[in-house]
Amino acid sequence: MATPAPISADAAQMATYLAALTQPDTNIIRQAEVALKPILKNSACVPAMIEVIKAQSADNEGTRHVAAIVLRKRITGHMSKFDAAARSVLKAELLSILQTENSRPVRNGVVALVATVCKAEAEDGTDLAQAAASWPELFQFIAAAAGDAHPEARELAFLLLGEMTETVGIHLKPQFGTLAGLFAAGLADGDVKVQNSAVKALGLLVSYLADEAEIDTFVPLVQPMLTVAEACRIRHDEEVVSTTLDVLYDLSFSPSAAVAAHMAPIVRFAQICMSDSNLEMSVRDSAALVVATMAESKPKHLGRDTALLTGIVETIFNLIETSDGSAAGALFESNPAWKEDFEDQEGYDPDEEHGITETGMAQGTLDMLACEIPKKYIFEPVVSRCMSRLASADPNQRKAGIACLGVIAEGCAEPLRENLTLVMPHVFKSAGDADARVRECACFALGQISEHCQPEVLTYSSQILPIVFALLDDANIAVQATSCYVLEMFCERLEPEGVRPLLDPLVRKLASMLEATSKRSVQEMTVAALAATAVAAEEEFAPYVVGVASLMSKLMELKEEKTYSLRGRALECMGHIAIAVGKEHFRPYFGPTMQCACEGLTFDSTDLHEFAYAAFANLAKVMGDEFAPVLAELVPHLVTVISQDEGQFEQAEEEQGGQFNALDDSDEEEEGGGLVMHIRTALLETKKGGITAVGEMAAHTGAAFVPYMGEVMTVLLKAADNWHPLIKTEVADALASLVVPCVAQDHNGEITWVKGDIAGPSPMSANTTQAVAVILKALVTMMKDDTKDVVGKACEGIQRIIELCGPHALSSVANDCLENTYALLAKEAPCQQLEDYGEEFGDEDDDHDSFMTSVCDLVGSFGRVMGQHFVQYLPKFLPAVCGYAKSSRPPSDRSMAIGCLGEIAQELGSGIAEHWSTVFYPAAIAGLADADDSVKRNAAFCIGVSCEGLGEVVTSQYAAMLQALSPLFVVDITEGDTAAACVDNACAAVARMIKASPSHVPMAQVLPVMLKAMPLKNDMTENETVYNCLFGLLQQNQADLLANKHELSRVFAEAASESSKVEDELKEKLKLALQSLN
Repeated sequence: MATPAPISADAAQMATYLAALTQPDTNIIRQAEVALKPILKNSACVPAMIEVIKAQSADNEGTRHVAAIVLRKRITGHMSKFDAAARSVLKAELLSILQTENSRPVRNGVVALVATVCKAEAEDGTDLAQAAASWPELFQFIAAAAGDAHPEARELAFLLLGEMTETVGIHLKPQFGTLAGLFAAGLADGDVKVQNSAVKALGLLVSYLADEAEIDTFVPLVQPMLTVAEACRIRHDEEVVSTTLDVLYDLSFSPSAAVAAHMAPIVRFAQICMSDSNLEMSVRDSAALVVATMAESKPKHLGRDTALLTGIVETIFNLIETSDGSAAGALFESNPAWKEDFEDQEGYDPDEEHGITETGMAQGTLDMLACEIPKKYIFEPVVSRCMSRLASADPNQRKAGIACLGVIAEGCAEPLRENLTLVMPHVFKSAGDADARVRECACFALGQISEHCQPEVLTYSSQILPIVFALLDDANIAVQATSCYVLEMFCERLEPEGVRPLLDPLVRKLASMLEATSKRSVQEMTVAALAATAVAAEEEFAPYVVGVASLMSKLMELKEEKTYSLRGRALECMGHIAIAVGKEHFRPYFGPTMQCACEGLTFDSTDLHEFAYAAFANLAKVMGDEFAPVLAELVPHLVTVISQDEGQFEQAEEEQGGQFNALDDSDEEEEGGGLVMHIRTALLETKKGGITAVGEMAAHTGAAFVPYMGEVMTVLLKAADNWHPLIKTEVADALASLVVPCVAQDHNGEITWVKGDIAGPSPMSANTTQAVAVILKALVTMMKDDTKDVVGKACEGIQRIIELCGPHALSSVANDCLENTYALLAKEAPCQQLEDYGEEFGDEDDDHDSFMTSVCDLVGSFGRVMGQHFVQYLPKFLPAVCGYAKSSRPPSDRSMAIGCLGEIAQELGSGIAEHWSTVFYPAAIAGLADADDSVKRNAAFCIGVSCEGLGEVVTSQYAAMLQALSPLFVVDITEGDTAAACVDNACAAVARMIKASPSHVPMAQVLPVMLKAMPLKNDMTENETVYNCLFGLLQQNQADLLANKHELSRVFAEAASESSKVEDELKEKLKLALQSLN
């Protein structure tokens, strides 16, 4: 190397300070930074540092590299001080350095410096279209380097483009076609380093442009990029593979149809990476994220590609089969006690304690597939593989089969509910498997099915409870813990008669487990199972309260930090016991439970605070006015909690390569810069709990809550604008409850209003009117939120208020409320206008949106409150509702739509006459022929209430309607509650038809069929309808009914029996009628 030319005195001094920055001594570095700061403010520092960078020698590489870094940090501020000539000199010097620099670190530093200068030049131009012309030599340099014979030069071209991503993306759009050609050549280059740099540069640009229309120019390069990345994977170059996967993730959400067309090769590459055990788990997890994100952004594309989807599913099953990790471990990942308790268990890997496992990766991906991909595409490939593996002799395959069944329970709940008869025998068999891992996964699957397949799964209570009871004695601790989870999930909605046969041994078993085990995770899940058992047993749990409360009281005194969760669970259990047994039985424990909850607020634990707020909510619900004395202490505390800002500014972490930040341009001008917002998730959950608690206090403490209305309403209205949907969802619920105290104080708990009457004086007091107006305005605004759960809760809140307060309450917001509701039905609301990310299909593949049930319920409520005033809106609303009743829609949608039509018919009566033959009749007849029992039951209801409301107008169609109803009477009621309800609603429909026009019903044929299906088994709300019909016929001595006197006596006797769920007043009428028959 030639001896470098001597540098100026200024440059020499600069080099001395810069060299000090390379020393390992912090004090020397700080002294150098202090000395450099005033020098760097002067633009004369720029040529001095250029000299240092150019002064190549064997021993100053570090100094020159630092010079490039520091100059990059300061150059932008000095560029504006240079005239055009000085700028030209500087830019020429930089390109000259790039041409001759041999040191890779220095060259990389200068590359970053050049990119910064280019950005400053581009942004200084007033005409963005001409901004790139401010440094044409640079782009000529890049083009020449990209075509150079030397690979180092070609690599340099892409290093420059990578550093200039933002500038290129904004200012070089006219040159995108040329750039695409450069990148294509780079990806096809014979030199690996050139290929890799091309992938990285292209990846940065593609990520930057992912949401822009111009992305289409570069999408054809995705396949060549994947080819390079695959070669890197084979030779274990994880950096390029990781970079490519990051780019593919960004591309997943691109709205470009061109990206959607490349979905298959993208997903296949990610699938291969997921399976490659030679890659680091973090890289494989990035690949899984690409698959999951494609499922989220392009669910219909992925679902319709059968080969691609089944390939992914097969990969997931294989990963779970070959992994030694617990396939039920997802239940306990967030519980620190789990890891502590199970260190000595088979399959526990301490190295994976805080990391990603194959099983966790696979299950997380499958969960996303099940939740996002239309069920018509994802359900069969998964369940068929579950079934085949469950039949295998290999326990690893059985483990995968039963685990995957549990994983899809949430996302595929609807088709799974429809196929429980196929699935449940395999689950029961797995619960008795010889392999502990299979049993553990069977418990996991049982718990997931119990949680997400309600109420259909309750049909299996007589089989599930004994199996779980036996598993509580399993030798494997993980199986014991997981079986407690099953109990918790299963018992939450179980009726007392379901749990009654095993209640005593179950409570005793759980209590003994709690006392015997030292495993905190098992203790926590046992306490949760006890709480769920209490909720299921209701008042029948009363004999066990003393013993269980004694156990909980010991746990509620725990004060070690690691036992906070167990203490909280015990407090939660007491709250659930209160719900189960009621005020009278729980009164002796109210004080101690409140004391524990309040004491928990003094601990520095957001978990304990959450448990305390949940306890306050439950106890307010149970104790009612007896809770009122603590409002003065609790409400101000809760208001403070809800008022807290869950975000806080913290110092940003230094970005990679962010050394010498003390020498940044902004160090003096922006003191307090470098701060970023951090969200305190734990505080978010606490805030949510506080909102729930204050809402329940308002709903259940009556007039005693009125003094706190002002401050609570203020803080909730502010929280309604919170950025997080969790908070807004709770606010919508709580706001509706704030009307209740006003009604309690001014109206003795009930407002008497008349359907559709807005002409007369309002029955609401001035205070109630004011509160209702403010709250409804907020809720109607929340109907336009971009989160579906928030919208659903807002609709529920509006329904609660208008049905409590009547049509005058609705009138203040009626126009906006009706418009918002129609927009939701028509799928035009903000929460339904999410980007389709390149999906071009219609709504035929759409799954049921659960929040739409709340929207349709609100439509029914309009009829209930507005009465005939709602008739004028039917031409607009009915087509939108019927869109969900199409045969191509999922059963839940069809059921929802027909149910909505039934409610409208019930509330509007003759008001639907104009739409009977074109809407209600054809929809109901089609619904009666539906394969789904829930659709059939709602169709039967719709037929009945329509006949009731329209009277003689529809008698000409009685024969056709009765014919369509007849198959419902032979539905097998042992198949579940919905099947039983289907028969009940058929009975009620016939009863209404008889009441409306008995002469048009062939009694001799109809009554025997109807009586055979009685008494009602499930839908007790229809008891009044069917028995009043029979009472009327009996009073008329109707001959065909008397001809079936024996059957009628049986029905009345069973309905009037002590075990019957018929209301007492109706039972007395039945007994009198029975006497008249004897």
